[in-house]
Amino acid sequence: MANFIGDNPHIFEDATANRKMFFEKTGLDINKTVCMWVTHGDQIVELPDGSMGSSMFDFRKTVKVDGLITNKKGINLFLLIADCLPVIIYDPVQSAVGLIHAGWKGVDLEISKKAVDQFKLKFISNTDDLIVGIGPCAYKESFIKENPSQKDDPRWKSFITKVGENRYSIDLISFTKKQLIDAGVKKENIFESGVDTVKDERFFSHVRESGGPINEQGRFACVVGLK
Repeated sequence: MANFIGDNPHIFEDATANRKMFFEKTGLDINKTVCMWVTHGDQIVELPDGSMGSSMFDFRKTVKVDGLITNKKGINLFLLIADCLPVIIYDPVQSAVGLIHAGWKGVDLEISKKAVDQFKLKFISNTDDLIVGIGPCAYKESFIKENPSQKDDPRWKSFITKVGENRYSIDLISFTKKQLIDAGVKKENIFESGVDTVKDERFFSHVRESGGPINEQGRFACVVGLK
């Protein structure tokens, strides 16, 4: 699925056409779908009114957050992503679901833990009931940063490994799992895809495509909702 950024009409048209094709093939209703525009922060909101449908066709109407949660049935949450972690949280007892964008900054801000806190606050969720899935993303062998500021942060000690001169491997998945477990999610209720987006060319990858302009890089979609 092509991404669209800025005012390039051709990129916008390509993205819109791809989205329509995707929803037609899956049988989902694009007009009952809400699109996030990530800010690389830690804001998580309950599904806002007036954002269905239109946010899929006009980036100015997207919801500028890094997490959406809802207990409304028949509505899809939509996230474009490439290498960052798409985190899906599901409460089968209270019938609620969330879609979280956990990138380098979001993981540092412990967004996944904050998402669990929102489930407890908004839906009175029992953390024992929560089921979490981590979708395709960049694994530690592929996510290398030069001299990251977090290398001296004690919270990151177990998740950053020096692999060369001023180069460090970042384990976003393990740190995210720790945050979820610290928030009360059972370890056995956390699942990961095992797909490294940098290595698996079925998926778009910001790391792999970083040599080109940002508005020409692709993104794949993560979609979740309650029946």
